[in-house]
Amino acid sequence: MKSDEAKIPRHVGIIMDGNGRWATRRMLPRTAGHRAGVKNITPVVSAAFDVGVECVTLYAFSTENRGRDKAEVDALIDLIRKRLKPMTRELIARGAHVVFSGDTSYFPDDVQQIMSEIAAENVDGYEKTVNIALDYGGREEIVRAAKLASESGEVTAQSFERGLYTYGLPDLDMIVRTGGEKRLSNFLLYQAAYAELFFTDTLWPDFGGEELAEMFCQYNKRTRRFGK
Repeated sequence: MKSDEAKIPRHVGIIMDGNGRWATRRMLPRTAGHRAGVKNITPVVSAAFDVGVECVTLYAFSTENRGRDKAEVDALIDLIRKRLKPMTRELIARGAHVVFSGDTSYFPDDVQQIMSEIAAENVDGYEKTVNIALDYGGREEIVRAAKLASESGEVTAQSFERGLYTYGLPDLDMIVRTGGEKRLSNFLLYQAAYAELFFTDTLWPDFGGEELAEMFCQYNKRTRRFGK
């Protein structure tokens, strides 16, 4: 499917769900599922880029994830510490600029430093964007944007949107959720107003480019009227 033959979403959001269940079904610790999930990011994002998607937002760690068992949260943060830079280097090598959405101040200083170093790479001449949502919550983002808009003076749609983490990125066209659940789970709530939604029972570590391509085919068949 070539970009000149089909409608291709410019911005795709992915809720990467099912890592823990993937591990449990294999009688492995949940951390093994999270590691497998990280390994799956580059091939899936690359598959999206290959058909012409400009931006992919990955839901990697939500504000609600803080409430999980401390050992699991600590393991997730350590995984970010060890794997974030190697993983993003592969995407940067493909011409992507990597940015982050969420309250990154939640993370330890060394992890914040890693994020800053990654975001400073490939800022000129990039063709694609990977937006990684870490300690992200849609409701919290809306409150943040409203506060920033009110501080700026007049509250308008334009001033509000300038306060969103996704400001400057293409409008969100499509959301994919793996793992069988059919809800947004506080992901890009404002941006999802007219996004096309796709759900699959496939657990994130098993989700691949072939299934994503089929979703793009379905997206191409949908008529987006935007309320008109």
